Amino acid sequence: MAVTFGTGWVASAFSIAYRFPNMYRNLLAEGTLSQSFMPIYSEAEKQDSIQPAIVAGTVLTFLTFMLSVFVGIFMMFAPFFIPYLVGGSLEYSNLVIKLSLILFVLIMTASLSSIFIAISNSKQKFFVPSLSPIILNLAYLIVFWFVLPHVDEMLDKVTILSYGIILGGVVQLIVQSYYVKKLGLAPQLNFNWKHPAIKKIFNLMIPAVIGGGFYQISLLIDVFLANYIQNQNPGLGAVVSLDYSQRLIQFPTGIIGVALATTTLPTLLASIKKDETHLIPAELISVVSFALYITLPAAMGFFILGIPIIDSLYYGGKWDSSSTASTYAALKFYALAIPMYSLNKIFTSSYYAFKDTKTPLRINMISFAINLSMNLMLMGILKHAALALSSALSAMITFSLLFYHLRKHGIQISKTSLWERTNRFFFPLLAMAIVLLFFRYMISTEVFSWLENFGFSFANQSRIFITLAIVCSSIVYFIASGILKLPEFQLVFGKILGKLKRNKSVN
Repeated sequence: MAVTFGTGWVASAFSIAYRFPNMYRNLLAEGTLSQSFMPIYSEAEKQDSIQPAIVAGTVLTFLTFMLSVFVGIFMMFAPFFIPYLVGGSLEYSNLVIKLSLILFVLIMTASLSSIFIAISNSKQKFFVPSLSPIILNLAYLIVFWFVLPHVDEMLDKVTILSYGIILGGVVQLIVQSYYVKKLGLAPQLNFNWKHPAIKKIFNLMIPAVIGGGFYQISLLIDVFLANYIQNQNPGLGAVVSLDYSQRLIQFPTGIIGVALATTTLPTLLASIKKDETHLIPAELISVVSFALYITLPAAMGFFILGIPIIDSLYYGGKWDSSSTASTYAALKFYALAIPMYSLNKIFTSSYYAFKDTKTPLRINMISFAINLSMNLMLMGILKHAALALSSALSAMITFSLLFYHLRKHGIQISKTSLWERTNRFFFPLLAMAIVLLFFRYMISTEVFSWLENFGFSFANQSRIFITLAIVCSSIVYFIASGILKLPEFQLVFGKILGKLKRNKSVN
């Protein structure tokens, strides 16, 4: 994407057009919808063996109808309101409209897939559901590798890419629905929209949608503020820079935050169902400490090695060093809040386990107001980097409030216990930081010069450098963790080490 489109107006148009369905996909498919559906589905399982299928079928048909209406309304009015939002030339706004009309269909496939994923997760089946984003990304890559090289016109390329993403969404839905059917959990499609489940799920969803909507709207506002900054600073590439930096930090937050939130919810629901809520604080401490164990090194890596990481992924074609510098200006601030983004997903999921969607709503309203205020205060000084800094600070405030207000459900997480569990990360993190700083500031020039002598391109030099830095720093981090016998290290490598010991004893 970066090499093909760079940070020009075509890339900006795609970023904004993709933002519309992505906003609703993140709001519904990857959070609110599935997490609101699971308690209702779990409750139906208590009644009889048929009710879960009926509930799922009712929700699916109603959701399909509502989404169809929503997509239709968007397609009807998008040509009128988008030009006012994006500004710029007529050619630019027309391209945003065209791509938006194609990509918005993604909200249907993603949202319907999320219901099937929630059904699988309720049965502690996580592997196939976890493949869902991989399927979408695979479609994305197939178009780039096998189709776009044979297309010359830039506008044709971005249009074909958009259709390829929609095709990936359809495949995603087919795979998840087939897997649920294979598990013997196929929904019984029906149009009984007066079923109590519809009212229950919407009672949970509406506050959650509004609350999550504040976060998604803040991201959308960031894009339009970046678009404004870009119009005021031609050549800065603020929209695409912000978009690519967000995509980079979504990798660890998506893998860790979404995955742990998805697996935490069924566990908490089981504890609540068994009236064992006294076990929840210890469970959350374990989840939080594991999330920090993985995301803190990721945050450190992006902050210290951000520039070579960006170059290793994007450099070449229309992407140059100025594109990298513009992207890193935002990435370094986003990186600071990677742990908070992940923890916020986990704690929000915890509230949903108690069927409480109103508290996260209030907290997101506060964070939204703070984020918007800081955007307006700082963007004149830091330009698009201000949007990343504001987002990071508001994420930290959100975490503090979510953590504090869990006590209203009788869940008091001991700060002392959490600190005792996580302060042992200090020395592994310090050792890792030393290695990363050594690579970045002590030997990077020599490594790049040496690789250049062997004829490697700058992008490949960056890839080799980053690989060496990540491998060496990770080894140091995990060795230090193993020496300290951290529980999180045992969780990651316990089975592997146990198997090696057993094989050694047999031999």
